[in-house]
Amino acid sequence: MFKFYKTLLSLAFLWGSVGWAYAQYTVSGKVSDERTGEPMIGASILIKGTTSGTITDLDGGFSITVPTNAGASLIFSSIGYLSQTIEVAPGVSILSIQLKQDATNLEEVVVTGLASSVKRSNLANAVSSVSARDLLGTTTIQTTDGALYGKVAGATIRSNGGAPGGGISIQLRGISSLTGASQPLIIVDGVYINNASQRSGRATVSGAGASNQDDSSNRLADLNPADIENIEILKGPSAAAIYGTRANAGVIIITTKRGAEGRTNVSLSQDIGFAKPLRLLGVDDWSEDKINFFFPVARRPIELERFRAAQSSGTFIDYEDYFYNNQATLLNTRVNVSGGNEKTKFFVSGNITDEEGTVRRTGFQRYSVRANVDHKITNGIRLGVSTNYIQSNTDRGFTGNQNNSGASIGYSIAYVPNYFDLRRSADGSYPTNPYFSENPVAVTENGINNSKVNRFIQAFTLDIDLLKTQNSFLKATIAGGLDFLQNSTLVYLPEFLQFQRAQANPGDLFVGRQESFNTNFQAALVYNWNLGRVNMNSQAGLVRLDFRDNALFNRGRGLVPGMRNLNQAAIQEINQDFNQTVSDAGIFLQQEANFEDKIIGTVGVRWDKSTLNGNPNEYYAFPRASVAFNLGNFGFWNSSFINQLKPRIAYGETAGPVNFGATFTPLGGTNIGGLLGSVVGTQIGNTLIRPETATELEFGVDAGFFNNRMAIEATYYIKNTQNNIQNLNLAPSTGVTSTPSNEAELQNKGIELSLSGTPIEKANFRWFTRVMFWQNRLNMTSLGIPTYIAGAFGSGLGTFLYAQGYSPTTIVGTPATAEVPGGFTVWGNAQPKFNMSFFNSFNIVKGLDLSVLVDWKKGGDNINLTSFLNDGGGTTNGWFDDDNGDGIPNGRQRAPEPYNNAGRWVQDASFVKIREIGLYYTFSKASITNMFGSTVQGIKVGTSVNNAFLFTKYEGYDPETSTFGATAIANNVDIAPYPTPRRVFFHLTIDF
Repeated sequence: MFKFYKTLLSLAFLWGSVGWAYAQYTVSGKVSDERTGEPMIGASILIKGTTSGTITDLDGGFSITVPTNAGASLIFSSIGYLSQTIEVAPGVSILSIQLKQDATNLEEVVVTGLASSVKRSNLANAVSSVSARDLLGTTTIQTTDGALYGKVAGATIRSNGGAPGGGISIQLRGISSLTGASQPLIIVDGVYINNASQRSGRATVSGAGASNQDDSSNRLADLNPADIENIEILKGPSAAAIYGTRANAGVIIITTKRGAEGRTNVSLSQDIGFAKPLRLLGVDDWSEDKINFFFPVARRPIELERFRAAQSSGTFIDYEDYFYNNQATLLNTRVNVSGGNEKTKFFVSGNITDEEGTVRRTGFQRYSVRANVDHKITNGIRLGVSTNYIQSNTDRGFTGNQNNSGASIGYSIAYVPNYFDLRRSADGSYPTNPYFSENPVAVTENGINNSKVNRFIQAFTLDIDLLKTQNSFLKATIAGGLDFLQNSTLVYLPEFLQFQRAQANPGDLFVGRQESFNTNFQAALVYNWNLGRVNMNSQAGLVRLDFRDNALFNRGRGLVPGMRNLNQAAIQEINQDFNQTVSDAGIFLQQEANFEDKIIGTVGVRWDKSTLNGNPNEYYAFPRASVAFNLGNFGFWNSSFINQLKPRIAYGETAGPVNFGATFTPLGGTNIGGLLGSVVGTQIGNTLIRPETATELEFGVDAGFFNNRMAIEATYYIKNTQNNIQNLNLAPSTGVTSTPSNEAELQNKGIELSLSGTPIEKANFRWFTRVMFWQNRLNMTSLGIPTYIAGAFGSGLGTFLYAQGYSPTTIVGTPATAEVPGGFTVWGNAQPKFNMSFFNSFNIVKGLDLSVLVDWKKGGDNINLTSFLNDGGGTTNGWFDDDNGDGIPNGRQRAPEPYNNAGRWVQDASFVKIREIGLYYTFSKASITNMFGSTVQGIKVGTSVNNAFLFTKYEGYDPETSTFGATAIANNVDIAPYPTPRRVFFHLTIDF
């Protein structure tokens, strides 16, 4: 009997096994581009409702096994294409799928938290994304932030000038702080990187003043833009709340390129180009009449003698042309190797950038090596590692502001008439400049303003699947990284220069070494599960950030001739010795709910503490909430014209860090009778100081038309910042003058609109267009202290008003008036009325692409002190003209009347700039195979222009530049900057 049951059980088991074997089927096929017909490599195929899937091979082919004998839904997707859902059944075995390009980026995956992401079509915030194609697809840009111009609605971008190596500031949705950080937090592959505009010492040596006039690079310039896959910009607290204390000014999340499963690909790219100034102002000619008018009587004979000598020899020199109008060579070489298999994927890149400046002896070199590796340790454990080493060498020259030292080209040549020759004599000596304190030719040919950077960025991510079922998963995500930055600076003015010879200790050397070491660690649990028809994504985690910075600057004066060694200086001083250590810690919770892509909601909160705060152990809470309704996914929606309509609303809170040292009272060194000691500073620390906080309410609607060929995104936001730190004046009886205090409140209101799509899409012609519009209005709702003016160089030339009911971007100056708080006339506002950008891309026949990006800024005023200098020296183009015929030249009576007020230098900085033009041809696979067989996989050639044309009535080199470009406010002051270059490139890319 036992044998009978044993035999029966065996037969039943075999029957069940046969039945189980038949309870599955295989579907195979090919995926291609709908427009071009080219096979799509690496497209994803996923069985809907499960975690099972595969990707296409080199020929676009795929094969996937459905583990049941029932019908199933296969989701086909690829980056940059609209996904498709195809129903399959056991009788369906071969498919031919054509994916359509996603003109409106609805399928794009966007980061929404520290450990999650969501499709753009389900997003409840206005998050801007810039792809690798958007970033560098039209032309080669020197720095990453420089490549964002005109591509992010809500962003105000300014540069210190056109000097090689960058120097750019970004503000998102207006000003977030009056004194603290108004630049966004930058995260690269999960690493919180240093983007400071580090001190060089140029402003100290030149006498210009504080380090905010150094014209130095911000450190995002170190990153190779060609390594970037995608940039996401969380513009306000409603999107960035989950990043807590450091997100008041927004967050920029940069993701670099990774390897993909498949053959090893090698790509070699070479850019060769040249640069010339985008715009020169021209200089005014001199005549005997002008000399007799301009110079005092006692000075006229020698000036007339010099003028007549220049006439007889024909030696008139346009110094603007001499110093600025030089052709610079631009070289950029890149090599990428990527590939991998199911377990290990890799991306390795190398980059050499070597770009000269349009000013002699200036330039920028960057050497970058990157290795990104992803490894599947087991089916449930995945490790990703990103390593990047960068070395850069920058010579920025001497431009911008100065104070009597003459160490600025533009400042000096403003006062030199074109009939006096400053060039080096045959005997090697330089003529003494009788019009200013220095000979700018000698400074340019012998002065040094150099920065050498060594940087190492390391990131890792570890994903561990703790639980995985057919409809849910629980994973642990551990991530972290470090950013080590060392910046060695050297500013040198030799002892034989004109200004130095007049000093008691000629020769000036300023040597700096700055190091920063940032580390961050993050751990989170992510549980994705279903609650009926609602997909839930739950996250909880912790964050730890540590920042260490130190700087040492030494100065030596009275140099031994020819020496650049501090030991060879008669006077040696430690100019600055600075060290700081900061630690932040945070905990976050976030819950996302998705009802069949119809209603998508998110709630979350983060608690942060920081050693910068008055109470370093107190946690501050930053909540967020958002909801979006995809009306087009509901059954009642049947419009053929509007196929997607998504109203959305979001709220969030963030903070900005307290400045280091605000809680402490500084001690200054003193020497009394040879005895060393310390004295208490005049500003007392505040142990009750709190971080500056912001709240934002954002409303928006996204709509798709004509089967998502066109899309509109509209957003309105109200951002309020509280606890803005101001210096509170104290009674003299306290023995100190002021203390930092949480006082002021700001409000930013704005509109962001975007229209994009493909009006024409045919086999041999495709037109993609994107139009953006943004506008921000800023108001000081509360100041908390008495009204004051600050910034720039005083009321006589234009400064800024800090008063309740006014924007801190309000420009005021002489004459005095009692009608305006602060007592001076309002002459303008640095805030533009609006910004627009227009991008158009045309695919003309197969392989030929033309792209154009145009920027338009309407309104917004600059304080143009370049005009002030040129007028003072009589060199402004048209200075001696007399437009109103009253006998007084234009250079002596700039409007408005009575020609002696600050309004003369406040100018409308509106412009239209054709930012990028690119024309490329990609050879077809058939032609490449005929020429090279299977060795070469792709060839692309092209030409492009960056900063092609500028149209403006502004009387400066570029309305986008500013001497104080890195500051939160007063960053629209123009003082003899390095002219912005027009950059022309020729490109070649070969893929093997």
